[in-house]
Amino acid sequence: MAEKQITWLQTDYKVIEVLNMAVAKFKAAGVAQPINDARILLGHSLNKPNEKFYGREGDLIKGEHLDDFTSKILRRCKREPVSKIIGVKEFWSLELLVSPYVLDPRPDSETLIEAARKQFPDKNKLLNILDLGTGSGCLLLAALQEWPHSYGLGIDIDARCIEVAKINAKRNELNDRAKFQTGNWASNLDEKFDIILCNPPYIPANEIAKLDEEVRLYEPEIALNGGQTGLECYTELAAQFSNLLSADGLIFLEIGSNQKKQILGIMKSNNLELIKIEKDLAQIDRCLILSHKHC
Repeated sequence: MAEKQITWLQTDYKVIEVLNMAVAKFKAAGVAQPINDARILLGHSLNKPNEKFYGREGDLIKGEHLDDFTSKILRRCKREPVSKIIGVKEFWSLELLVSPYVLDPRPDSETLIEAARKQFPDKNKLLNILDLGTGSGCLLLAALQEWPHSYGLGIDIDARCIEVAKINAKRNELNDRAKFQTGNWASNLDEKFDIILCNPPYIPANEIAKLDEEVRLYEPEIALNGGQTGLECYTELAAQFSNLLSADGLIFLEIGSNQKKQILGIMKSNNLELIKIEKDLAQIDRCLILSHKHC
């Protein structure tokens, strides 16, 4: 879509007129939630990020103030996710900065935090928490919010992700309990953890091209590509988990659909034992809860 296709000729527009213009463009582009997306983007364009204009559809907006909204409409029509356009995404009640270098936090991954809450119900417990492949820091920061006396470490291979995670820790006032560092999973890490959280890349390489364009074009491939079988990262991680886990610690590991059997085999061959499998909101097996193998 060329930018010249959106022209604001009037001096003033009603909010509803502006929204309808955006919604029509989004529908033509196949955007899944055109009305919601239009309201969010308009609010951010007018420096009112919490405003969705319900009950204010008759308010007037100066046409000269709509250039930024035009830019956001065009980006969304190219299927760039709203979170990438506005630079933030909510996860577990946290507002997190996102960038082109980090995987957008997703509701599926909240399954890991919910699973951990069930296994460690005492919020006053002092836990040492590890997040491998931390990205935006979403899993570690959500866990630290749940256990306010605990501390954690997030590791990512990409230094740009680490910078985003540090910003997110500070903006959510968790930076005094969260540390982040670059690394290849847990290589050279000599420490024991009570909770290990991990959402590794698990999409087979030959399926990347088939992904929805909002994922394929705008998410970092390094966070998606799990190698030829989609299982390469699990094999590497399984060899490290036992040395990282405290005696009574648990691993909360995200998996893709139809991967449960293979991944369980990898974990069992590395002396790890399945405690439970948690499903996501779509009732898909999403989180393996693992412990040391008990004799």
